[in-house]
Amino acid sequence: MRKLWKGVSEGLLKNGRFYIIYNELSITICSELDDVCEELAQGGMLYSYADDEELAHSMMMECFHFLTSKNL
Repeated sequence: MRKLWKGVSEGLLKNGRFYIIYNELSITICSELDDVCEELAQGGMLYSYADDEELAHSMMMECFHFLTSKNL
């Protein structure tokens, strides 16, 4: 594994998880930790994470239903 900066290796940035992040305009599935950090830094909220892509898509739909019911 290649070192990216002190104490962090490339393997940590690609950990095999899919993160569901939402903001007022969109819901996103991120698979790389640096993308997750960027989305959170821009004001996104972490809804959940999953270990496989199929489950991540299901959770994205769950997030959509949660957010639409919350806004009613």
